[in-house]
Amino acid sequence: MQTTKIKRGLAGCLLVLLALFLLAGCERGSADIGQAPGRDVEAASPAPGIARMGGEWVVITTGTGRNGEKVASSWYLLRFRDDGTAKLMWVTPGHYARERVAYSQVGNVVTLRGAIEAPQVNGVAFRLGADGHLAASIPGVGGGDNLSFTHRSIAWPYVHWLLIFAGLAAAFMMWRQWKWFTPIVCGLGIVVMSFYWINESGVTAVFRWVKLYTLVVSIWFFWFVRYTPLHKYKWMRFLVAAILAVNILEAVEVDFKSGYMPNLLNGAAGILNILAITRWNAIGPNRTDVRDLVWPGQAVLWIIAYDIWNVTFSYLNFNEYTSNSMALNLVPTLIALWIPGVWVAARGTTLGFFYLYLFTFSVFVMEKGFVPIPINETSALLVASASFGINLVLCALVWNWKLFQRGPAWLNFGQYRHAEHIDAVYDSIHVGLDKIPAMADYPPVKAQTGDANVPAAAGK
Repeated sequence: MQTTKIKRGLAGCLLVLLALFLLAGCERGSADIGQAPGRDVEAASPAPGIARMGGEWVVITTGTGRNGEKVASSWYLLRFRDDGTAKLMWVTPGHYARERVAYSQVGNVVTLRGAIEAPQVNGVAFRLGADGHLAASIPGVGGGDNLSFTHRSIAWPYVHWLLIFAGLAAAFMMWRQWKWFTPIVCGLGIVVMSFYWINESGVTAVFRWVKLYTLVVSIWFFWFVRYTPLHKYKWMRFLVAAILAVNILEAVEVDFKSGYMPNLLNGAAGILNILAITRWNAIGPNRTDVRDLVWPGQAVLWIIAYDIWNVTFSYLNFNEYTSNSMALNLVPTLIALWIPGVWVAARGTTLGFFYLYLFTFSVFVMEKGFVPIPINETSALLVASASFGINLVLCALVWNWKLFQRGPAWLNFGQYRHAEHIDAVYDSIHVGLDKIPAMADYPPVKAQTGDANVPAAAGK
């Protein structure tokens, strides 16, 4: 019964989060995006050449925080219609636009006009190249000189998302089953591909370069914990949790540098999420043939709070990455529901393998592959508030239990020996070390009598 409630809660939280992203709407001009705009829009000649090409054009540029520091990303999307109007989307931290504007085409030059939410594009000459790219210099925040807009299919990003989801799950299963997968892919493969990435990768954000090699180190570290005697040392088990905390802190720094209220709220949520990390002393390989790296005390509620915080981070700072972030969080969460305790290994490895894919095929993954997610000031604040709220509740529950040994019996936030019941063969070989005073065994004694709270003596 408890497991069913947790799974239903997980599904509900994820659906609410997706609904916030997809249904929150955008600015005033987006309410009638599919209708002719209220202002005077002059149609260009019927079916201009660029409209007959179909698809849409996107570009990803560098975004700035509130103080002008380059810490995030920005993107534009243009979709030209036969009636001389175009759908325009522009997202950068603190500035959002989704509106219908007019355009005209003379030869290979396309000019926009009538933009209210993104006035910097009015009068800009977009030059259509023979390869289908659009080139333009856009002034102001999130713009740049000689930007190259990539032409892509409207449907492909959604197909690509499904392929990413399946590919990440397959990559983790190969890492889990084959001992030599890590040395080959993250050893020889990284040495060879680093030269290619330095010269050819289109990734420019410093945050993502740091993240790439942090994740490669993490994959190797998890491998050593699984297959060598190093897992016997307490400091090694602590490092598994510490690596997770450091990765959260990297993102928290970006949120605080961005400086807008939603970013500050989500940055605080990240700190609360770190403070709620618990039960790491039992981390270690289990007794199965594949020696899964498991964290038996990691509760599903913590995973849900982390997922919401992490997707919100992408939504606010690297909005074009949001759809990928959804896949990257769903895959390890669903795997952890299927194979109890493996979330930290699934999260670290799938994120690492995705970054290898991103750096090798950056334009294909991002410009051609991201799903545009609506955002405005209201939706940004709502999503960030949800992230802060759930992590505040989680942190309060964890520390109320640690300090006073009191908490609800039906909601597992890590107060029991296991986040979920794990059979002996699938349990960590270090689970015997996880005997913290005032922690109840699974299931909690008082939960069977209907008591709302589990006292300190439970399980002793």
